[in-house]
Amino acid sequence: MQDQMKVIVNYLQGIWLKRRYIILFAWIICPIGWLAVTMMPNQYTSQAKVYADTQSILRPLLRGLAIQTDPSQKLNLMAKTLLNSRNLEIIGKEVDANVKANTPEEYDKILDELKSGIKIQSTGRNNLYTISYTGENPVYAKRVVQAALNVFIESTLGDKRLDAEQANDVINEQIDYYERRLIDAEKELAEFKREYIGFMPGSDRSYYSNLENEKLSLEDAELALKEARSRVEEVRVQLDREKANSRRQVRNVQTEYDERVEAVEIRLDDLLFRYTEKHPDVVETKRQLNELKQLRARSLRRLSVDDSLINNVVYQDLQITFNQLNNEIASLEVRVEKHQQKISDIKSKLDLVPDVEAMLTSLTRNYDITKGKYEDLLSRGESASISHSVGSASEDIKFKIIEPPSIPTSPSGPNRLVLLIMVLIAGIGSGLGVSFLTSQISPVVSSTHQLYRLTGVPVFGVVSATETSGLLGQQRRRLFLFILMSMLLLIGLAFSITVNLVPSVYETLQQDYIRLINNYS
Repeated sequence: MQDQMKVIVNYLQGIWLKRRYIILFAWIICPIGWLAVTMMPNQYTSQAKVYADTQSILRPLLRGLAIQTDPSQKLNLMAKTLLNSRNLEIIGKEVDANVKANTPEEYDKILDELKSGIKIQSTGRNNLYTISYTGENPVYAKRVVQAALNVFIESTLGDKRLDAEQANDVINEQIDYYERRLIDAEKELAEFKREYIGFMPGSDRSYYSNLENEKLSLEDAELALKEARSRVEEVRVQLDREKANSRRQVRNVQTEYDERVEAVEIRLDDLLFRYTEKHPDVVETKRQLNELKQLRARSLRRLSVDDSLINNVVYQDLQITFNQLNNEIASLEVRVEKHQQKISDIKSKLDLVPDVEAMLTSLTRNYDITKGKYEDLLSRGESASISHSVGSASEDIKFKIIEPPSIPTSPSGPNRLVLLIMVLIAGIGSGLGVSFLTSQISPVVSSTHQLYRLTGVPVFGVVSATETSGLLGQQRRRLFLFILMSMLLLIGLAFSITVNLVPSVYETLQQDYIRLINNYS
């Protein structure tokens, strides 16, 4: 964890050393972005709320006599189809889109903008609809909402009921449709019974007996596997014990350097009794003692534990037994897996039996429902002619405008404060990214840990910069310049926020900008 923190600190130090790129990219991106945000036109949203009353006194009286449509469904359909091509052309004419457009392409573009800009939302059961439009011109936005509201109301009220002939045609079509569905349901039910004949209700008894047999076989295989693993563990313990004995034998081997090491140690004790540790004889004796110990260690390393184990008959027999037991475990694991797979297959088939029963019930229910619908339509076909004399009832839907469209006085977007801050974050973020990349492409060593990590050579100390070298003064000047440019950047952000959020300042700058564009154009 400490090494990771050092690496992170080195990355941060590298970015800090390349901080000029942060200022450079921030000063390139931020002014351009802030200017673009400032030049973005205001968006104005106008909306209207209308309530649709679908309650009618005549509907219960005409039930069973005339073919009726659900006014709520008709209302939802009109809300979904409000922005079709025909209605868009009507709205476009209401807002003089055909006058503004000089070419068919421009006219189609205006209609596309209307289609993407007009929003109609419903609150659900209350039949309360909100129609809104967002654009650069508040007056135009209000006209668009008013036109869309008019089209919505007129289209809904203009959609007359189906007459008696249409009702009769619809019922005949439904009779034909349900007749085809009934034939298909009969075929599907018969085909299903032929396909799943072995899974019909009562066929799950043989699966349960097979499942019990497989479970018993699985228990026997798992018990044998457990016993084999226990034997393997015992053999492994014996193998480890033999390895430990071999290691002790190797460590207890006497070498040719033991007596010499002991003699030099006695001599060193005698010299330390008479002289200090810095005496030349003491230093030389210590050096000789270290060399003899290294020679003794090399001699011991040449004695291999594996060579000792090769000649160990007990260890070799245990190793053969260990391998045989591992092979037996692998075979038992395969048996266990096969039994588990068979149990899983049987269970899946057992699980399929209730599903087949459920599907059979569903198909039977679907057949019964389709048959009932078909018979009901046959009986209702005779009553369809009654609607011919009943005629169309009064209006099913009555509209009440809760909130008429108005000219918005304040813009609804864009969110300039968020955009300005995002531009600042983008400028600083790009500068940080470039600083990090340059610090990795051309790294600068800033710590002893980083130097050691790059070279692998231990670092025992550092030499600090002095005032006379001029490095400290140069660093102070760079730091002062970085702080100064950062403060100026923040001042620019504050100025941009003031310009965009204070209406009087923003309108003045917009007028100056428009006047400048007109002069050059």
